[in-house]
Amino acid sequence: MIDIAVKDTRNFALVGHSADGKTSLGEALLHVSGEKGTLGSVEDGTSSLNFLPEEKKRMTSISSSIYGFDGSGKHFTLVDTPGDSNFQADGQIAVSALDGAVVVVAAVGGAKVGTERMFRHCDSLGIPVLAFVNGLDRERADFAGAIDSLRKMDANAVALALPIGAEAKFRGVVDLLTMKAFTRDGEGEIPGELQAEAEEARGRLVESVAEGDDDLLEKYLEEGELSEEDVAKGLVESVRARRLVPVLCGSAVSLIGVELLLRRIAELLPSPADRGPWPATRLSDGSEIEVTADPAAPFSALVLKTLIDRYAGTLSALRVVSGTLRHDSVLLDATTGSKERVSKLMLLHGGEHVDVPEAGPGDVVAVAKLKDVHTGNALTAEKGGLALRPIPIPQGVISYAIRAKSKGDEDKVYTSLGRLVEEDPTLQLGREASTGEFLLTGMGELHVRTTVQKLQRMYGVDVELKTPKVPYRETINRRAENVEGKLKKQTGGKGMFGVCYLTVEPKPRGEGIEFVDEVRGGAIPRGLIPAVEKGIHEACAAGPIAGYPVVDVRVRCIDGKHHSVDSNEMAFKLAGSFGFKAAVEKAGATLLEPIMDVDISSPGDFVGDIMGDISSRRGRVQSSETKGATHAIQAQVPMAEMLEYASTLTSMTGGQGEFHMTFSHYEEVPAHLREKIAAEARAGREESS
Repeated sequence: MIDIAVKDTRNFALVGHSADGKTSLGEALLHVSGEKGTLGSVEDGTSSLNFLPEEKKRMTSISSSIYGFDGSGKHFTLVDTPGDSNFQADGQIAVSALDGAVVVVAAVGGAKVGTERMFRHCDSLGIPVLAFVNGLDRERADFAGAIDSLRKMDANAVALALPIGAEAKFRGVVDLLTMKAFTRDGEGEIPGELQAEAEEARGRLVESVAEGDDDLLEKYLEEGELSEEDVAKGLVESVRARRLVPVLCGSAVSLIGVELLLRRIAELLPSPADRGPWPATRLSDGSEIEVTADPAAPFSALVLKTLIDRYAGTLSALRVVSGTLRHDSVLLDATTGSKERVSKLMLLHGGEHVDVPEAGPGDVVAVAKLKDVHTGNALTAEKGGLALRPIPIPQGVISYAIRAKSKGDEDKVYTSLGRLVEEDPTLQLGREASTGEFLLTGMGELHVRTTVQKLQRMYGVDVELKTPKVPYRETINRRAENVEGKLKKQTGGKGMFGVCYLTVEPKPRGEGIEFVDEVRGGAIPRGLIPAVEKGIHEACAAGPIAGYPVVDVRVRCIDGKHHSVDSNEMAFKLAGSFGFKAAVEKAGATLLEPIMDVDISSPGDFVGDIMGDISSRRGRVQSSETKGATHAIQAQVPMAEMLEYASTLTSMTGGQGEFHMTFSHYEEVPAHLREKIAAEARAGREESS
């Protein structure tokens, strides 16, 4: 690895929809490169890329797998990304630190929602892509249909290869650049029956390449043809400028077209030097600079993944952007400011690691036991450092209440979950103060449940998942004036006396509780006013309807009474609490529910069903538009109606739909639901008491 120049390094991801053959293609690339003597298989559990027990059980990727290997004078880093929407965010993070991608498209069914999602993510990052139509030896395989499906999602797709034969008779591919055939028997001439089709397809390829370059276009118009050298050069420029998406084809399982794909990855996707500069900030003065792939420059890197290894502990996978990293280097985490020492460097081979002495620009290596470094963070040299832009981390969309099955395991559960959250930053663990529940939030139901399985396997603890309680709130909808709060207690000796008069009125949503002191003339001594306010804030913790926190109320303390001997802070705190509760009831307490912004993506065939379902959930569609092959719907829906939406959407769309949900605001609960919610809250309190 260290003997290979930056210009001969390629970092790329395999991206696409679940079950379209990304991992099988990755195994095939490793085999044809000579890295692996035997072809790994997802089905029989011999895959080097799907090495986690959960992946072997489900026969699908749940985490991005990194494999560095050499071949034909090049060093490659292959990142096999998950295609399931529950885990695809992990791949989106990794792609942000790479230089290119291969979009894997199924020959049966073409590009799907997950394909388009990852293609658009690559496009938003400015990452060049190739496409590979996989599984042409399967029944109902359709190469032309797969290319059309790419074009429907706004990819400027052009065939760079043609299949020889179809379905069970598929036996090879035609390379439209060299106009040679590649079969199991090796390189040869194009079969006569395909000659005309190949020449026509090459003509379309040449036209597409020429259209992106004025000089080539002029030459093509004058001569009617371009040389192989001209086409190759123009193709490189078109791919790296993201004007074209060349489409290759084959079968990963049959090893057809895979060697040609690896060759084109090396030729067409950019090296770290070709990718262009990375924006960064000098730590010394905050000035903006651009960082290039220079081994002699100050060190900079991005953490594209964190792994928990049972033997090595925590491993941080780094993409080196500039400089050279060596054993015993001291690094600065430019994101957090902490310093870390590098113990050793490792090249990742899926679930295995190989020690390496150093790493330069473009290399992806793992470093063990960096204590405070997390996925997405930017690392740099201790002196003369710079801060690359950290990788954005997608936020989870679905939450479950989580608790230990055994009472003595609580601390172990939350400590162990903290380790898994460290490994997977798209997980969040937190506590909802108003309900008292610990919530585990992930990208989907399967994501959360798989995390629970890993928790049991890795740390031996069992937990229960429950649908979380909705964090309702209470407020008032009208003004109530001059409500008395009084404490008078005399049991012999010193008593307790305090009286306050409160006026309450509603505030706009989201503005919280406001206390206003309007007492005049010493009716309540100055030193006891804060006690009244404290009592009011404590009373806000549980409203009169269902015991949920009271919000968005302005409380004016307008008058009061005190006793020179019996008045004290406790008396006025209780008086404030009693008065606030009475005032809220008089002002007409009401219940509020959280409303969520919901973004739904699915194929257009399911739009009618989705919109009808949103309406049945008391939701309001805000917008609806088509984006390529995908239809996007934005809506606002009460949280209470969305707690189990993931399984419903999966059922409606056959697993092709996905949604993201964020909090928007609180709204009043419809009157016909208020008593039901209050009754459930009362029953819950009685059960827990």
